[in-house]
Amino acid sequence: MFKRLTFGLLISAFLILAACGSNGNANSENESDNKSADSSIELKVSLTAQDMSGLETLAKQYESENEGVTINVDRAPDNQFKQTLGAQLASQEAPDLFVQWPGLSKIGLSIDAGYLADLNDVAPLKNIDESLLKGFSKEEKVYGIPWSKNYLAMFYNKDVFEKNQIEIPTDWESFLAACEKLKAAGVTPIALAGKEAWNVQLPWYALAPSTVYAQDQDWDQKRFDNEVQFATSDSWKTVAQQYNQLFQNGYFDENTLGISYESAKTALGTGQAAMMIDGNWSIGGYEEIAKANNIEIGMFALPGNQAGEDIWLSSAPSTGLAVWSGGKQQEAAKKFLAYVFSDENYLTLIGPGQFSTLKTVQPESAEITADIVDVVQNAPSYQFLDIGWPAGPNVDAFNQGTQAALGKATTFEELLTVADQSWDKAVR
Repeated sequence: MFKRLTFGLLISAFLILAACGSNGNANSENESDNKSADSSIELKVSLTAQDMSGLETLAKQYESENEGVTINVDRAPDNQFKQTLGAQLASQEAPDLFVQWPGLSKIGLSIDAGYLADLNDVAPLKNIDESLLKGFSKEEKVYGIPWSKNYLAMFYNKDVFEKNQIEIPTDWESFLAACEKLKAAGVTPIALAGKEAWNVQLPWYALAPSTVYAQDQDWDQKRFDNEVQFATSDSWKTVAQQYNQLFQNGYFDENTLGISYESAKTALGTGQAAMMIDGNWSIGGYEEIAKANNIEIGMFALPGNQAGEDIWLSSAPSTGLAVWSGGKQQEAAKKFLAYVFSDENYLTLIGPGQFSTLKTVQPESAEITADIVDVVQNAPSYQFLDIGWPAGPNVDAFNQGTQAALGKATTFEELLTVADQSWDKAVR
């Protein structure tokens, strides 16, 4: 799903194109259709490959409890999903329910195009923290319901840590010391999939909360108001310096730009590398790696903080389920939405290793999350950077630009100027 840190940029062009031909009267035209009886209902649900692992189970359960209701669930890899959904929305043949990514430049486009139904009347909303709904809302209306709390973590090979007598670091200096010890032992400290633009942005995302937003949670709004800039911000300069330290100290593989995401995970499993930054949505894959290599893998928060300061977590709501405003079965879709998000069904919906968005339900932690569960539940956090940003800086500076820095074509600090230029162009 961190191809989902690109967070739906691919669909943007489809949404803008489709908005030109959208039918603003879709809701009124379909109002009578929404009143059709449950006995003749067919709902189509479109998801990415990783979202809501238990939804098919709940769909079958719902069908058995509601005679005549059929629910068809379709899944596809992220990019394929975005392309398909974009085409479906453009042709006004979208599924009844589908996932959306949070943020101004993701679900915000769908909201502005009029594609999404208002979900304020769906009962489970009252049990979800408002901060998790913010990225799916506009003008006090909610258009998507997040199914899990996402966060970035350092996945680590416990066997390698134990062999080298390394404890989980809790601040930046102890993290650097751990990396140096691993490098001296012939182990690549951090497996970074430099071949993947989305993957090289993760250190920025993981370090900024402890370094930038711990000092000023309103920094993004101040950037919108032109009160601050990346290039002149001491805190953002610190983040750039931290990333540069990891690079210059040789804590990534020498050929990091040639390493794919799957290759990086393989290196973690075989012990060639000790750590890898990724999101909790990938837990299942790491559990499979641990089983295949007969090792243990754990998770901890990348500590960008100084000694004595709190670790801040990079955290955000997952994708959220939305209802198509042009669908003929909107009320039935909302009814099914309330069903899967009910207290009794929610844990089935999200699957193991996920963290709850419902204040009324708390799942048991999995073995792989044991080291990070307290941080996830109790530590301060800041949302994924691109949720509150315009689309430009994330792509130009922290995706493609970072690959250029890893190739020594630019510097990490120069990327801050790129971020400013891209931001100003996006909001102009």
